[in-house]
Amino acid sequence: MRTGRAIKTTILAFFLVTGAMSVVAQTSPETKIYNGLSMDDLADTLLLEGLRFVQVPIDGKGMVANQRFDVSDGVQWSVFGYDCEKETGCSEIQLRSVFLDNAAPDVLLSKMNDWNASNRFTRAYLANRSNVILEMDIYLRGGQSLKNIREQITIWRQSVRRFSTTMTNDKS
Repeated sequence: MRTGRAIKTTILAFFLVTGAMSVVAQTSPETKIYNGLSMDDLADTLLLEGLRFVQVPIDGKGMVANQRFDVSDGVQWSVFGYDCEKETGCSEIQLRSVFLDNAAPDVLLSKMNDWNASNRFTRAYLANRSNVILEMDIYLRGGQSLKNIREQITIWRQSVRRFSTTMTNDKS
C-alpha cells in the first residue's frame, strides 16, 4: 500500500514540476507575446542582435515615434516605430534602407521588379529618380514573440545585403 502511494506521489510531483517548468518556459522573454515594443525595448532587441546603432531624434508628428535608430550593419538601414502608445509601445516596426543609384529609371525599375517578384518579405520602390528604397514591416498587433521578432530582423539583414548586391551589380 505504501509503495502504491509513493508511486502516486512521485507521479504527481513529476506532473507538478513539469507543469511549473512549462509555465516558466512560457513566460521567458523569448516566448512572451508582445503586441508592441517601446523604443527602449526595440533598442534592447537590436543590441541582442549585436547591432550598433545611433538614436536620431525626429518629428514623428504623432504618426511615428519621435526617434529612429540608424543601424550600421555593413549596409546602412533605419528602424522606425509606428502606431505607438505609451502603455503598449509601437505595434508596427518598419525597417528601411535607402540606396542611391544613378542608373536609368527603366534599369532601376527592372531591377526592383525582379527583386519584388522573387522576394516575399521586403518591397523595393523608386522614391525619386535616383533613390531606391527597400522596406520591411514587422506587425506586432495580435502578438509576436521576441524570438519571432528577432528572426524577422535576421531575414531583413540578409535581404538588405542581397539587395545591396543586386543594386550595385551591373548586369543590366
